[in-house]
Amino acid sequence: MEGMFPLGANRWAGPADQPCAKRFKTAGENFGNLLIGNGLYRQLQHARWGGASIANPPARIRQDFDRIVSPAANFLCRHFDFGDWADFVEAVDLPCLMVGLGAQAPDDQQRIADIPKGTVRFVKAVAERCHSIGVRGQFTAEVLDSLGVSNLDILGCPSFYTNLSQPLAVAKRAFDEVDRIVLNGSSNVTDHAYDPELARQVERRFFRMADAGNFPYVLQSELPEILYLDDPQAADSEALSRSAAMFGYPGVQQYTAVLDRVGKLFFDAQEWFDWMRGRHLSLGTRLHGAVAALLQNVPAIIVCHDARTKELCELMHFPQIDLAEARDLPVREIYEQADFEAANRRHARMLEKYVAFLERNGVCHRFEALSAGHKPNSPDQQA
Repeated sequence: MEGMFPLGANRWAGPADQPCAKRFKTAGENFGNLLIGNGLYRQLQHARWGGASIANPPARIRQDFDRIVSPAANFLCRHFDFGDWADFVEAVDLPCLMVGLGAQAPDDQQRIADIPKGTVRFVKAVAERCHSIGVRGQFTAEVLDSLGVSNLDILGCPSFYTNLSQPLAVAKRAFDEVDRIVLNGSSNVTDHAYDPELARQVERRFFRMADAGNFPYVLQSELPEILYLDDPQAADSEALSRSAAMFGYPGVQQYTAVLDRVGKLFFDAQEWFDWMRGRHLSLGTRLHGAVAALLQNVPAIIVCHDARTKELCELMHFPQIDLAEARDLPVREIYEQADFEAANRRHARMLEKYVAFLERNGVCHRFEALSAGHKPNSPDQQA
């Protein structure tokens, strides 16, 4: 087994005694990232999973590790410049594995023209040191091809395969029996939606639904709300006031009273999975909020508001609705039109593709049943 040096999403947010702000930063400023890092950590066989800094001398990294592994997210956007990671990969010059790489844009008709040069150099350095890069969907593959990177496999996100050789088996109950609903949304992702104003209306609907129904509302990247739930005395009142206005509350006190009652935080992927088990429905705009449910065979419906979520839902056949439907349709209608059997079949087929990708890249993995030729039931041969 190899020593793996991770470069990307972390598998945990750090010890519980660390300040919440530090744990948030360790999680890449989005606790949904923990599902990505945890997924790849569980899937690969490794003698060592590193935690060293990229500031260490390259010779030291080569001595202690055999491969750089990158549990990737939406790295291809104008906000991130990974030039320091490019320097590191080029200097260390070890074999690489990257999976989950995604491009972020409001919609899939837009080309991303301002990806930082350091990020492009990082991806090319990884591509030169692996058989292929695992990308999130067709849109990302087209963006990378335009940048001169073509050794790609379209696989979605590594978090989808956290359950190893077990394909999804999501089944719906009658809607009248659905009462353990989980909402997931955000006060800060609307600006990269294809229609920011419509996205704000949807986010308001979901938060108010959580308030009215006393349904849990899972937070991932909303720092003012996250810090408030951790320590109300450290709250940023100005930022919370903006969120309160967005969600239609007259002031911070009324808004935080709802957060106290319905807000949920998870610093660990397994804790999130355990809590999600036995819920009846997850609904919202956060991809990994839905993934945490689907991995526990809980029905989840994703609101596609940008190219990043759309390409993943289309690839995996996850039940999805667009922003206009999410704003206007009754929840019963949203739920009853969702097709989870298509997602189950597609996931079984994608499991095979994912394992083949790992093996082409020469990585030892824990998908023993699939690798031995015991295929999941009912694969979607047309997918």
